[in-house]
Amino acid sequence: MSADEAEHAESLLRQRAKLALRHRMRGVREALPGSACDARSAEITERLLALAELERAATVLAFASIRNEVRTQTSMQAAWAAGKRVALPRVVGDELQLHLVASDTVLIEGAFSVPEPPETATRVQPDEVDFALVPALAVDPRGYRIGYGGGYYDKLIPRLGRACTCAVAYDFQLTAEVPELPFDVAVDLVVTDERVIRTE
Repeated sequence: MSADEAEHAESLLRQRAKLALRHRMRGVREALPGSACDARSAEITERLLALAELERAATVLAFASIRNEVRTQTSMQAAWAAGKRVALPRVVGDELQLHLVASDTVLIEGAFSVPEPPETATRVQPDEVDFALVPALAVDPRGYRIGYGGGYYDKLIPRLGRACTCAVAYDFQLTAEVPELPFDVAVDLVVTDERVIRTE
């Protein structure tokens, strides 16, 4: 087997391992009672709000959580209360566009049934973001994460030039090692209901 063939075979193995881990973690998370999601999310929010990186951020990128994802609404409310600008992503083609939202912004159902800002909301450029919350189905201590498979955040994170990027997940979603691929991008922080991990 040539070096190229070996590399291709390893890449296929990593893709299969990621797919299996994504499927398993999604199943475990979806089986979590809503009350447990609320309690764990409250712990995550408490740790987030204690971060100096978030405190000094002027513009925060969040995501509108659905189903049993880590609840982000309380963090967004705290950011608005502190006078920060809050942005949410919209799926446009194969990329994420960022738009400012206020507490009274009416979100619309977007791609994959995820609530998104309306197209008319003020655009924010990625290099304006100071702190970015990133969803994850699984994440490792190095900051490599598994999302839903679209690669949207792996494309976005390199464009967040000055932002501190932070994956939020329940502690059981923390895994020893995510089988990363060449296009995967690590985050700077991982915050769970039990710990804060700085990956840099």
